[in-house]
Amino acid sequence: MTTALTSLPAKRLLVVDDEEGPRESLNMIFCDDFDVTIATSGEEAIEFSKEAPFEVVITDIRMRGMSGIDVLREVKKIDAHTEVIVLTAYETLATARQAISLGASEYLKKPFDLDHIQKVVDACYQNYLFTTQRETVIRQNVNAAKNNFLEIVRHELNTPMNGILGFIELLQDTQLDEEQHDFVTTIRDCSLTYFEHVQDILTYAKLSMGESELSKLSFNPATMLLKLINEATSAAQVAIQADIPENLPQYVSGCEHEIRIVLRKLLQNAVKFSSGEDVRVAVQFAHTGDSEIRLSFEVRDTGPGIDPEYLAGGKIFDAFSQGDSSLSRSHEGLGLGLAWCKSVSDRLGGSLIVESELGKGSQFTFSVVLHEEEA
Repeated sequence: MTTALTSLPAKRLLVVDDEEGPRESLNMIFCDDFDVTIATSGEEAIEFSKEAPFEVVITDIRMRGMSGIDVLREVKKIDAHTEVIVLTAYETLATARQAISLGASEYLKKPFDLDHIQKVVDACYQNYLFTTQRETVIRQNVNAAKNNFLEIVRHELNTPMNGILGFIELLQDTQLDEEQHDFVTTIRDCSLTYFEHVQDILTYAKLSMGESELSKLSFNPATMLLKLINEATSAAQVAIQADIPENLPQYVSGCEHEIRIVLRKLLQNAVKFSSGEDVRVAVQFAHTGDSEIRLSFEVRDTGPGIDPEYLAGGKIFDAFSQGDSSLSRSHEGLGLGLAWCKSVSDRLGGSLIVESELGKGSQFTFSVVLHEEEA
């Protein structure tokens, strides 16, 4: 292999020929502009390509063992964008058609003209860059457009809703009789529920795109959990019992914001389905390596449990899906909470496991690996 004197180490060229003369000639021509790899057989060329695809491949047609046509076919399987130039001293129209039909960029005769093959290789390399960068740009533009659309929708929905909620508060401060006060309270509660559903849909859509950046913060896991428990209990008449080990590490670093999302939703679900009975939350931890720690949060409710068939089929984590999908179901919600949790958990490289028994409740265990910091 000859390493090119260039600032672009990814500009890689593979030369495939079982004859030494053409190999060395091509190496000398391109070694100043490319990182040139030499393969003396088709089989060797494929092994090199599997290690790391090349931008441009120049291959002879007639070789001992694997032919240039076979090399072309296999290289294109490895990376469809690779530009392949086919060389032969025995040109036939049938072979040329076969090579072009398999995706060859050029079909040249030996002996090749030095200036011409340089122009061909440069054109192929530029085409490779255009093709690959175009797909990247298109993908980035599409994701940017999606993000922009979601932000516009969020803003356009938030603005009137904030106005509605603001005027409801003002209305509550006026002189209202008991019936009017009940009406306004109902309007406020319905508006808040509607607002929460809209935010859930938009946030789930953004998380599903997988383009949002993950947070990275230093935090106290016990403090974070206690705050979430306090938040959940203040919104409902349900007690939450917490089991937090005294030796739980005080400081860890990782995606605190995303972990809060998962735990908040799990706690909200547990409170919603527990029908006034206690909810239990426990934390366990285990060291998994140097400065790495796995935290496992267990949230157990005393609700009706989940149908085994619904649980086994994995539908529990499907978006807009609930264990009771009938119109007369007793619990409200879009069925986005657990889908949201699963989406976030997957992005964190964590796990979300559910165990449930009908009539006895459910337990959700969310585990994630974080970096332990010294106190």
